Amino acid sequence: MTRSPLLALALAGTLAWATLSQAAFYDEIIPQTTAARHGLTRTWYSQIQLDRTRARVAEVLLHGGTLFVQTDQAVLHALDAETGQTLWAVQVGRRGHPSMRPAANGDFVAVINGSYLYVVNRHNGKQLWETMVDTAPGAGPALSEQRAYVAGVTGMVLSYLLEPVKDPRVELGIIRAGQTEEEMAAMELDRRESLRLQQDYVPPLAAQSAGRAIVQPVITRENDGEEFVAWPTDRGFLFVGRIDRGEQDRFEIRYRLQTEAGISAQPTYLPESPDIVGDSGIIYAASRDGYVHAIRERSGTALWRFSTGEPLIEPAVAIGRRVFAATQPGGMYCLDAKTGDQLWWAPQLIQFIAASKDRVYVVDRLGRMVVLDVATGARLDALPFPTRSVRMLNDQTDRIYLVSETGLVQCLRETEQVDPIVHLYSQEGPPAPAQPPGPGQPAPPAGDNPFEGGQPAAPADDNPFEGGQPADDPFAPAADDNPFD
Repeated sequence: MTRSPLLALALAGTLAWATLSQAAFYDEIIPQTTAARHGLTRTWYSQIQLDRTRARVAEVLLHGGTLFVQTDQAVLHALDAETGQTLWAVQVGRRGHPSMRPAANGDFVAVINGSYLYVVNRHNGKQLWETMVDTAPGAGPALSEQRAYVAGVTGMVLSYLLEPVKDPRVELGIIRAGQTEEEMAAMELDRRESLRLQQDYVPPLAAQSAGRAIVQPVITRENDGEEFVAWPTDRGFLFVGRIDRGEQDRFEIRYRLQTEAGISAQPTYLPESPDIVGDSGIIYAASRDGYVHAIRERSGTALWRFSTGEPLIEPAVAIGRRVFAATQPGGMYCLDAKTGDQLWWAPQLIQFIAASKDRVYVVDRLGRMVVLDVATGARLDALPFPTRSVRMLNDQTDRIYLVSETGLVQCLRETEQVDPIVHLYSQEGPPAPAQPPGPGQPAPPAGDNPFEGGQPAAPADDNPFEGGQPADDPFAPAADDNPFD
């Protein structure tokens, strides 16, 4: 008799919890009427299949029209970024091991799970390659078209060669020019489905940097002859390394930028213009000492730097001719990407979310999504975020993606913007980046260029290559630079 009331009470409590959980799920979906009041429309929403009692969304990555959602149970989901359709979902690594933020290129997705690096086919999720990493990973990988880069907590960055297995039809000359568009499309589909990578172990190339590399590297320029990668360390350095694709036997550090504090934000890259001969892309780095640095990727020379006066832990986002930088205490600066001049400042803002032609979407200190005028920084609107959302930074398109910890993914866009605005890349190639000051324009102030004389001066006891390279040139190649020969 005593147990029956207790059992009934427990059952009622369970049903009430389930009802509240279901209601909370639907409360997180932004209604169309609410979106419309703010000039937006919800184009789609989708629920990631996960165990809500155990799993949570950990990382979100947008690349090339695909949204990759990774859970803390080592499951990677791929969704069409414009429709929300689930393309595939696979477990990458072991559920009990931590997974770091993935990276993607045109054909592959790379994931670090525990101490292993995995590469999967981005078109179908099939695992293609894995290796045990030869250092303790400090962050997620970077992925060029030919290599995967892993940053280690010791400051060592490793570069693993990803060599596709050649299609025998190409070798035999079966695939040739002059085929119809339908035939070429069918062969491209078949190529994507049958991608394979060489399984023979090739020792990685290595580059040693000063400090701990605990921020995901960024691939900058890559072409048929070479590829570049940039990564920061907690000792306030930004390193840029290069690999010659013709030789593939040396990973050299080209130059480094030194700041007065650690760099905890991922650097960003604005590509060079294909229409300007000799043009250089620009790397933007935000440091904890409050500076936004702009450096030319080809030479490493400083273009400009801007002081916010407050620590910066979020990336400096470069879109078109503007750079957006949000300080840790709250406050967003909009800078001219060409000169570093301040265009406007808006208070109480902590994170960039997305940008359209006329608006900027950001997060304020109260957790609301605030809409700003892109030209003046004036506040136009504000709406609350769903609870427990993973705030995704989208510097590629104008779409606003909201992802809850429990796997609810929503896509918002401005009502009249049916086709996405692509900021950095398009099928026609990247737009022209900010140009360095020309004749008659003010040069960076004296003392602002850490690369005077072509190389930065190595401070005392700061040379990670002691005993292996001359002290006057910390980046000269050394015979024993690669510990994996």
